Amino acid sequence: MNRDGLIQYLKMLDANLKKQAKLYIYGGAALMLLEEETRISLDIDVAAPYSDVDYVDFQHACEAAGIPLNPDVDYAREYIEWVGPLRLCLPKPDPETDLTLWRGSNLTVQTGAPAKLVASKLIRYDATDQSDIHFLCFQHKLQFDQVRQAVAELPPPFRTDILVLENLEALRVDMHQWRQTS
Repeated sequence: MNRDGLIQYLKMLDANLKKQAKLYIYGGAALMLLEEETRISLDIDVAAPYSDVDYVDFQHACEAAGIPLNPDVDYAREYIEWVGPLRLCLPKPDPETDLTLWRGSNLTVQTGAPAKLVASKLIRYDATDQSDIHFLCFQHKLQFDQVRQAVAELPPPFRTDILVLENLEALRVDMHQWRQTS
């Protein structure tokens, strides 16, 4: 899905929710709503512990909107991934810096500050993540120390994960190169 498709799903979810809900998203869907123009994604990553929804109401809204919630691994269309605390590589919300990305009648969609989104992508740092990070760094004029601080705020065990720390060092080098070429 692209940004327009994502917004259509959000409108359908909003229309089918019976109760007020707040989704705290990250990943590709957050980047699309932050207007990374070429970004597409099959899933909407929802940080379950940071969201505030009646889960049964949300399940029904997903069904009515035609977007599955946590489908089988071989599912190859758009879906919502409800990410629990054990797999959530994302710092806790902060009302001072969180961003509201979309608001309907019943649904509000939020995400973390750009540095937190960058920190969440250091668990992989593949080509797509690098592109997302590059976008976030330039659009929001991020400094390396902001990202380092966000990594320190990741939940355990991610803040000390060797891969995250190695990717943080790779990002430091990349950010230095980006400054020299711009």
